[in-house]
Amino acid sequence: MKRAVSLFLSLAMIFSLVACGNSDKDSQPVTPDEQSTGDPVQAETPTEPRFIEDDTSISGTVRFWVPFKGEQGMDDLIADFNDIYPNITVELTPYSNNTDGNMAVNTSLMAGEIDVLWSFELHNTFKRWENGLYMDLTDLLAADGIDVAANWGSDAYKYDGKYYTIPAGGRSFYVAINKTMWDEAGLGEIPTAWTWDEYLAACEAMTKKDAAGNTVVYGGSEYQAINSVMNTMYQVYGKNAMYHEDGTSSFDDPVIQKALAREIQAENVDKIWFPLSTYRSDNLQAQTTYLNGQTASTLNTNLVRFIRDTETYPVDFVTTFAPFPTEEAGQDNYMEGISIFSHLGIATNHAAENFDAIYAFLKFAATDGAKYLAMAGHMPTWTGTDVNDIVALMFGSAEEAAKLIDVDAYNRVVCNFSGKSYIDTELTAYSEVNSLMQEYVMYAHNGEMSAEEALAELTEEADAAIAAAK
Repeated sequence: MKRAVSLFLSLAMIFSLVACGNSDKDSQPVTPDEQSTGDPVQAETPTEPRFIEDDTSISGTVRFWVPFKGEQGMDDLIADFNDIYPNITVELTPYSNNTDGNMAVNTSLMAGEIDVLWSFELHNTFKRWENGLYMDLTDLLAADGIDVAANWGSDAYKYDGKYYTIPAGGRSFYVAINKTMWDEAGLGEIPTAWTWDEYLAACEAMTKKDAAGNTVVYGGSEYQAINSVMNTMYQVYGKNAMYHEDGTSSFDDPVIQKALAREIQAENVDKIWFPLSTYRSDNLQAQTTYLNGQTASTLNTNLVRFIRDTETYPVDFVTTFAPFPTEEAGQDNYMEGISIFSHLGIATNHAAENFDAIYAFLKFAATDGAKYLAMAGHMPTWTGTDVNDIVALMFGSAEEAAKLIDVDAYNRVVCNFSGKSYIDTELTAYSEVNSLMQEYVMYAHNGEMSAEEALAELTEEADAAIAAAK
């Protein structure tokens, strides 16, 4: 039976040492609401959430790790923070949100080199919760009158009933379309709602082949992430793509079976989608194949981050946007809004002497500062965000943006803050089930197993992992 477990086992061994050596009681600092004896002071909960500290002369250093570079919005976030807290130094460290990059992050968390970490993808965040790498924020948030659900849209992202992170970042999912290629194919108006069958028909119309029948421009593309195939489960059910209502794995569901078969047909048989196997083997990303003209459209989530980088990606076409497709016409689409994707928290092994500065930065980054995620192609989830200036924030003005994107479609589709979104409420054995899913999905894409065989074996393995975790 095919299993790629060496990385998982090595992580488990490392994390087991962390979990044993870093209990919340031993590692959390004395906060401003504790006396020198360590006894908590009974303070009243404020009637309004306290996001800005009363003492804005707080000083200290904050070591902030996030997968984005300074020019991708993080320098501006820090500058805005320093307008309020000029005596706090924020040291930015960008990291790669891939397997090797997250392994390095975990090592740095254990070594006490990180104060505030923005963690991307739930399986990475969950692994850090369960291994004690984030400190418990529950009492701190309660003392400041901060309601997580009211401020970030959901209170589902807890571990053992506690908040270790704030769900402060999200993603929108959409189809980005080269308007020139769409028009050349005679496809008419850009759809405001469509099905997978309709999207595949458009992809076929935009696909270009040479005289020998080889594809030279793919009409479409799935995102380069392996787990993107699960998004159609979110679209239909609105939650828990990898789990049935009874807590067992969902990989025997007809929706995911159809979705995986659809991908393989479009990529390996019809050859109207850029192949996921090539994305993975050649370490390519969907924005690159789209912006260099290899694909006419792409399912995406962070493309605008790269469109605005005209030095790296000079283009001579305008990108427009259509919603994530649905399985059936008229179906509720839980992929149309902004869904939670990233989580912000304080490292358990942070520098305790700088705690006031660290906590002040955490709250700012999770609230007003989160708007700068848009410059990296992601979205804020804070309900207090003023969404009207996101285009200007990213492009300087709507007029400049219009040279590269269909601004109306961007506001309607990518910035659809009122649209339906999905949530994860079932987290049993989440990290292991996610790893298994990615392993078996690639077996199918690489032709090592059929889609049916891969999902059948995946179901068996995932159910065993879930049962063992209960």
